[in-house]
Amino acid sequence: MRDESRLPNSDNEVPDDYVHGWYAVVSSSELRGSRPLSVERFGLRWVLFRHSRGVSAFEDRCPHRGVRLSGGKVQNDRIVCPFHGFEFDADGACRLIPAQGEAGPIPKAMRARASPALEAHGFIFVWWGDVPDTLPPIDWFGEELDRCFGPYEFWKDTDVGLSRNIENQLDMIHLPFVHRRTIGRFFDSPQMEVDTTVDGNRIRAFRRGDPDFFVEVRLPNLWINQIGKRAYVVLAFAPIRRAQTRLYARYYQGRLRVPVLRDVLGWVSHLANRVILSEDIRVIRTHDPKVSPRLGKEHLIDADAPVIAYRKQRERLLQGD
Repeated sequence: MRDESRLPNSDNEVPDDYVHGWYAVVSSSELRGSRPLSVERFGLRWVLFRHSRGVSAFEDRCPHRGVRLSGGKVQNDRIVCPFHGFEFDADGACRLIPAQGEAGPIPKAMRARASPALEAHGFIFVWWGDVPDTLPPIDWFGEELDRCFGPYEFWKDTDVGLSRNIENQLDMIHLPFVHRRTIGRFFDSPQMEVDTTVDGNRIRAFRRGDPDFFVEVRLPNLWINQIGKRAYVVLAFAPIRRAQTRLYARYYQGRLRVPVLRDVLGWVSHLANRVILSEDIRVIRTHDPKVSPRLGKEHLIDADAPVIAYRKQRERLLQGD
């Protein structure tokens, strides 16, 4: 599905955030049974639904008269329009127009606009952009989460763009200031040297001399933070529209295995993450502009190396490299 909501940039200083790729757009827990789910992502309204082959993602608009398909129901692996009962299969093709009978003709153009979708790792993923002949696998999660308990999850909306949220989570030098009452208390000095590594679409940042505490962005919209031995915070940045993003926050841990105690730890960490994320949002919502600009439009410093690496990679991906 192509983006028809891009805003013109007369000064060309603020690029489009939405590089091509697999995006985690909702938590699996939001898509309940066979009930269709209507969400806004990438500035468009989508309907997501499950069927025997997996999940589908359509523009939430019937091609017949333009009502929302999400108001209908799913039966026999088809989503049924609530207005006139048109039935669309998992790929978006219309298979029945009741007013024309079971064997009646169906125009070829009568199909819902669909984008590839998959369910994996407790998220619903949607492919954004031109669809290649062979879609790459979703390889976001590796062995670090194997045998971990979780996720302990919540989500929160922010009124800044995808890129501003990603950059905030790559920015290590804000910790002693924005989080001075929480995790920032563990920094004995605001002075720090930040190392950055780039491996394909993975950008990792860590304090020099402390590689066990790191943050890593896995483009296009996942972030992972190792906060201890076999303990991780994961964020997925689901772009609602150009300057609004939903953050899905998760906690995983693999050290404490006693059933009741591990859940106590999980939910305590879950509450702590709520506080920490609220501290971030209170500051980043004041960004101007709401989407991060191109390199050279802000006065960045050496410790901003992870942000610089992200902007370079975003630019390459937007250019199709």
